[in-house]
Order: sequence, then structure tokens, then C-alpha cells
Amino acid sequence: MTAATNYKDLATLVSLLDDSDHTVVPVVRERLIDMGPPVIGILRSFSRHCHDNPKLLHRLEGVIADIQLHRSSDSLLAWCSGRDPDLIQGLCIVFGLIYPNVPTSSISQSLFEMANEVWMELNDSQTGVEQLQLFNHIFYHRLGFRTEDPFLSELKPALLDYAVANRRANPILFGLIYLAFAFRSGLAIRAVVFPGGFMPVCVDDQNRVLFYINIYKSGELFDKEQLRTFLADLGFVIPSKDFVLCDTVTLVGIYAESLYFVAGNTENKEMERLLEEALTFFGDKRILIMEEDE
Repeated sequence: MTAATNYKDLATLVSLLDDSDHTVVPVVRERLIDMGPPVIGILRSFSRHCHDNPKLLHRLEGVIADIQLHRSSDSLLAWCSGRDPDLIQGLCIVFGLIYPNVPTSSISQSLFEMANEVWMELNDSQTGVEQLQLFNHIFYHRLGFRTEDPFLSELKPALLDYAVANRRANPILFGLIYLAFAFRSGLAIRAVVFPGGFMPVCVDDQNRVLFYINIYKSGELFDKEQLRTFLADLGFVIPSKDFVLCDTVTLVGIYAESLYFVAGNTENKEMERLLEEALTFFGDKRILIMEEDE
């Protein structure tokens, strides 16, 4: 098929997205989606010329989004199936699902550079506590990371590009960036999940939890009894058995959950749809409490 014929055939298919016969539109959508990423450029050129037809524009943008979602989904599946998947890379893949036109390579490069800045300062002559203190100093003071939007009611603080540019993020993304830097620095830090959230912890060489880390108070350490008191002050009573060490895939799933929650709060239906599909890669179990009655 020549380029001219291909363009003509695509134009015909796109015009059928506006067909009044509702049995036609789903078939046309699937055919366009099956053509994959090679046709995205042409479809975008069509979209620039149909702003006077909002219904057609909406359907065409939906097709483009689904093609991009399928491409990103392949990357997410490969990442989830990999050995020791990198947290920064996973966060970028999920972010790319909803913003495929934002170059995640520059975001990941910035995050890697900041993580390496921390790693370069650490050395083996320091104790684990000394390394953590230095890590916290660089993360909170030199790099200047802070939390904002504690109720996850805004979109920007949930997004990686905003977090990198402004060193501000909502509590979920903030905690994930903290862990990503700690992992790349080689610190003896893992993450535990519990109903409603997650928390970084210091572990020994057998992955037994030594201390919990309050990342919202500059990395302050506290033990199990202090954790119980801390949670009780917040109105939570969570049995110790419900605190479980988790892997990187679970953490990236939490990021997808948080984005889904933000999409609901901001009434972003398209973002909700994309993330609902993305969440299928992480199984049925959810960590965050996303329903008001739970």
C-alpha cells in the first residue's frame, strides 16, 4: 500500500468515526487501533482539522490515546516481568500511560542524576544511621523535596514532571521518590505496605525491620511502639501482621492507584479509563483506600 493510498484509506476510516450507525464506530475504532503507532502521526494531522466537529475530535483523540496505551502497556508488562525492575523506570512508564507525549527519558534522567548525587556522598566508612542522616540532609535540604496537596485533590502534585521541576509532590509520589533514591543509593531501606498506605523502613541483612522512617518529618526514625502510637494519633489501629515488606512492582501499582484516585477527584474521566486498564497489570489487590466508605 502506497503512502497516498494509506492516507486516503485512513481518511475514509476517520470519517466513519462520525457515522450515525453506532454499530460502525466500534468496528472502525478497532481497525484503527490495530494499525498501531505507525498511524499516530497521520491521525494527529486529521485531529488538527476537525475542531469544528467536537464529536469526531473526541472519538479520534480516544483512538490515538488507546494506540498509545497499548504501546505503553507492552512496556509496563515487560517491566513487571523483568528481574529486579527499577522503581524510577516503573514510575516513568505509568506516568507515560497518561501523558504519552511528555518525554519520560528526560524525567528519568533527572531523577537518576539526583539519585546519583545522593549516592556519591555516601561511603562505606559511615554507619547505616550516618548514611541515612546524610541521605535525608541531601534529600530534604540540598535537593529541597517537599510535600503538597495532602488530600490528593490536585493533578499537578501527582505528576512526575511537576515533581522533578518543582521538587514538590503529593505524599504518595513524594514517598515513592524517597524510596527510589534510597534504593539507588544502596541503603538498607525497604518499604512495608499496610491497608491504606506504605512506609520506608530500615532493615538488617536478613530483611528484618529495625526502624520505621517518618518521611514527613525529615526522615525521623521510630520503633514499632512509636509507630503504634503515631498511627493511633491518626485514628488508625493496624495489626503488626498487616505490615508487609513489598517489592517494586507493588510500589508502582500504588502510584497507579494514586493517579486513579486523583483522576476521580479531578473528574478526569479519560485519565480514569486509562488507569483502570493499567491497574489490571497489578492484580486485584489494592493498597490505598480509595472508597470513602472503606
